[in-house]
Amino acid sequence: MPDGQELRDAARVLAAFIGDGELTSMIADLEHALEGRRGGELQDLLSSRRVSLELLRSALLIRGQLGRINDVIHAVGIGLALEELIEPGEVLSRPSLAAGNDPSRPYDLETDRRVAEFKFGRWDAGSNAARKREAFKDLVSLAADDSERRAELYVLGPRPIRFLRETRSTARWALNKSIRMTELYERRFGSLDTPISAFVSGPAQAVAIMDLEQRLPHLFDPALDGTSD
Repeated sequence: MPDGQELRDAARVLAAFIGDGELTSMIADLEHALEGRRGGELQDLLSSRRVSLELLRSALLIRGQLGRINDVIHAVGIGLALEELIEPGEVLSRPSLAAGNDPSRPYDLETDRRVAEFKFGRWDAGSNAARKREAFKDLVSLAADDSERRAELYVLGPRPIRFLRETRSTARWALNKSIRMTELYERRFGSLDTPISAFVSGPAQAVAIMDLEQRLPHLFDPALDGTSD
């Protein structure tokens, strides 16, 4: 188990490399620089770009220790959001702050007035298939709640909302990796061949789907985490 100083040193080495510029461009530049080189010509080239055994070991060490970074984002993101979302007099049950719900606590947030799920993954321009499935699973879970409390799904950015409201993909596609959620959906809502968009405008219409970038911009502005276009 690395000590605190080892982690600080590794973080410093990694930050020095990443902080030199945009990582994708740096890697592309290295690819071009390596093209056509001969054996015996690489050491100076790699050293000039800070590519070293120390960098590799630092990156591996940081990855190993921060493998649960999603739990940190989930817990801290919900904690800061709650400070502003919870209404005066609203009473919190014990929240589920780690990424992934405890079976005894099916929602990230439960109070005497609402149930809510939070998705902090920022979708890119790719397929986002896993994130699409996870968002829909949370939506189904919220729509199935029969406690008469408000149901809310918080996402990051406009892409998840656009997908849920406009996609022609079906519930069968979104739930095909989850037997438990498939059974819940069929039991409560019927045919798995229903388009997700039809589910959103129908059985799930009472679930409020909200963009955290818009709802709490000072916490979740994409410019703050370096992912704005």
